[in-house]
Amino acid sequence: MLHLVGIPELSLTDSLLSVAASALFTYVIFNRFEPMAMPILIFFLVVIPSALSLLLWSHFSLLLAVGTAFSLYHSIILISVTLYRLSPFHPLARYPGPAKAKVASYFYYKLGAAGKRHEEVKRWFEEYNADVVRIGPNEIAIRDPSTVPAIMGTQGLARGPGHDGRGFFADNRNLLNWRDPIMHAKRRKPWARGLNPVSLKQFEPVLEARVTQLVDLLLSKNDGRANISECISHFAYDFMGDMAFGGGSELMKNGDPQRTIESMQASMKVGILLESFPWFSYHALKIPSVYARIMAFRKAAEVRARQRIMKGTQVKDLFHFLNHEDLGGDDAPSINTVASEGFLVVLAGADTTSATIATTLWCLMRHPAVYKKLQEEVDRFYPQGENALDCKHHGELTYLDAVLNETLRLYPVEASGSQRATTGQGLLIGPHYIPPYTSVRIHTYAMQRDPRNFSPHPESFWPERWLIASSPSIEGQSEKSEGTFIHNTNAFMPFSFGPANCVGKALAIKEMKMVMCHLLQQMDVRFAEGYDPEQFERGMRDWLTLEVGSLPVVITPRSAKV
Repeated sequence: MLHLVGIPELSLTDSLLSVAASALFTYVIFNRFEPMAMPILIFFLVVIPSALSLLLWSHFSLLLAVGTAFSLYHSIILISVTLYRLSPFHPLARYPGPAKAKVASYFYYKLGAAGKRHEEVKRWFEEYNADVVRIGPNEIAIRDPSTVPAIMGTQGLARGPGHDGRGFFADNRNLLNWRDPIMHAKRRKPWARGLNPVSLKQFEPVLEARVTQLVDLLLSKNDGRANISECISHFAYDFMGDMAFGGGSELMKNGDPQRTIESMQASMKVGILLESFPWFSYHALKIPSVYARIMAFRKAAEVRARQRIMKGTQVKDLFHFLNHEDLGGDDAPSINTVASEGFLVVLAGADTTSATIATTLWCLMRHPAVYKKLQEEVDRFYPQGENALDCKHHGELTYLDAVLNETLRLYPVEASGSQRATTGQGLLIGPHYIPPYTSVRIHTYAMQRDPRNFSPHPESFWPERWLIASSPSIEGQSEKSEGTFIHNTNAFMPFSFGPANCVGKALAIKEMKMVMCHLLQQMDVRFAEGYDPEQFERGMRDWLTLEVGSLPVVITPRSAKV
């Protein structure tokens, strides 16, 4: 039949060899260039095997020829990929890791979708007794703190390809997902202006009002019962809405009938998918079920941005700086760009801070002695009748600092670290060589629980370690004597590190301290009857940032006990 269309007929063996050779050629192209454009993908994965099926048409029926060509072609590509990624010739062959992770990114994605990738990768470090493990075909995780400056410092690596996927919209990415260091630095400037000490001082009345609203909400609960993690999440979302758009969110007042928090967490899970398969983001906009909630957030952010511009504000909120209003509107970004940044303010700021506050309270309730000691410190600086919303004593609350640091050490909000990547040049850091075009993560969760960095009790909540490190003569030496005391602050980076660290760190600390001081002054909190405290830790999920579940408590106003 082929002679009818001018194609010479080949023997069955030669036809099959032609299919195999074409498949190997396609594998080489994909391995070298990693094309993402849909027309190219269709050409190599559909058009070529369709054309090759004509060679088999002389030997099989048309349907069987097409099936054989496609099966053989794609099987050879998959087998070639698998063998190469498992072979000693792969650039990452020296680094241990599960075979499934070496072969396909899907395995690491599956762990991420389940929210347990931080725990599983930590187990790999321990299982292989290694400081570098392979978590993907071209990705490694590192827990060696000596590598942090070279990877994440000023002269470190740019963000990795996962941020292309998480960027969602290439035309107006937010600060978090710019891979170009120059563009990132440019976009960070208005954030830095809006979150410097002078600006933060202006935000204090807004924060005080929201913290007061949170505590009043908790004290008003019937029978003192509340899901305190949900209340704190609503507080954080409302406050970040004030910061990003000058208001407009009232979850503490009205509840969450639109399931905003649930949708926000769902969008983070989509982010896990797109971070794992950045090429997929080029095509996912065509799949409404994937982008539906992200698009809803984006459109809502655009609406609120336009409303904020129309009504203005008396408070110099973060929007004031993101929109260059502090510069007289000169070189103002587009409305979509500001909306994208506002989206990030709410999404990242609300989620991370609320999770840390809830986790801190959970740790305190699990350790009554620590709870009592912290409450006594708060009472010394903010006795009954004193305004606990005043930040004037925050710098003196050393035990509160220790408690928050210990919470962030055990439960960092970015537990799996931020992805970086080498370019055409590899990177040698001590004994570790990172080949060209390799993605790498500093695994915060594993590094901060490594006994070589924090001992004794590396897996336990022990705030005293922070006080002992700063003043060796203080109480807690008896526990220190149980083993060699190690306190490597170079391994502590809950707010990331370098020029791309958390620009909102100072605001987050101020927010957490104000909430903890006012809450501990006004009420006592204990686990609800019948609640298993271990359920809270089991329910934690690493979906780009650490997500927490319900935390049912019973609240007793302290004024009632005086």
